[in-house]
Amino acid sequence: MPIKSPAFWEKNDSVASKLLAPFGKLYAFVTERRMKKAKPYRAKIPVICVGNLVMGGVGKTPLAVSIAEYFKMNGMRPVFLTRGYGGGLKKCLVDLDKHTAPDVGDEAMILARVAPTVVNADRAKGAAFAEKIGAEVIIMDDGFQNPKLEKDLSFAVFDGRYGCGNGKVFPAGPLREPLADGLARANAFIVVGKDLAGVKEKIAADFPALPFAAVHIEQDQKIIQPLLGKKLFAFAGIGLPAKFFDMLKDYGCDVVGTQAFSDHYPYTDDDLIKLADMAREQNAVLVTTAKDAVRVPKRFLPEIRIVEAYTVWDTPDVLCGLLSRFLNRKD
Repeated sequence: MPIKSPAFWEKNDSVASKLLAPFGKLYAFVTERRMKKAKPYRAKIPVICVGNLVMGGVGKTPLAVSIAEYFKMNGMRPVFLTRGYGGGLKKCLVDLDKHTAPDVGDEAMILARVAPTVVNADRAKGAAFAEKIGAEVIIMDDGFQNPKLEKDLSFAVFDGRYGCGNGKVFPAGPLREPLADGLARANAFIVVGKDLAGVKEKIAADFPALPFAAVHIEQDQKIIQPLLGKKLFAFAGIGLPAKFFDMLKDYGCDVVGTQAFSDHYPYTDDDLIKLADMAREQNAVLVTTAKDAVRVPKRFLPEIRIVEAYTVWDTPDVLCGLLSRFLNRKD
């Protein structure tokens, strides 16, 4: 049951990070060269990218969903575009009656419940297909470092607690590219949750003109309330499992045990049997995220409480101001 990232990614002066720094410079050089050489496809409709500069989960998918809901409420037809990380299909239009997480990835399954979702690692071809099926705006879940599709609006999303880790480029740290390079392409940066890492202050010092927005994740109270007073054994295979565990505790849940898996972890029958045994030993109920649930073998789902998450915009004026210029725009 591996954990997502090495501990030294959070330490500024670790020996491992220093030894891997030359490889980080090479990774950054290759990324920069790939970005410069690209000839991006220009879609006929707006393209909005919800991306991040840090490896792992920061809450992009719930944020992308909230942006799609914004456009739907304003009478536009959004279509999601994702590479389908963790899925076996290279390209498809997600069909919830036919596809599963092993086919298209867990994020695509979540997105497809809200709007049509195109899976294609080639973002240019995926965007062209989205146009063909009647999209009025394309929302990319990730793809910030993908140069094949021109973006009209790019959000760099950060987790407020984790921030940028040690600030080093992979493999010396969690960054996908140098922070300054990525932010130079961003139209705004968004912090998810309490900004314990001081992301806003750090970025504003170097990019004072870059718009800032804050959001936070909330859970469906209809699901949380019945869990209060019960012993819970929580498990998650998301970017930052501890965020989910801490959230349950913050809501007053009695979390007696936890198990973290790697991001996008493909659960097996054996995994669920072991988890059920661990929960039973503590007289607890199993609980997990909606994103994990799509990767759990279906026969185990009736015994698991699934917590749904949604994004709340703490600075709606900023986000609405950035998004409103695309309303009813048809080039």
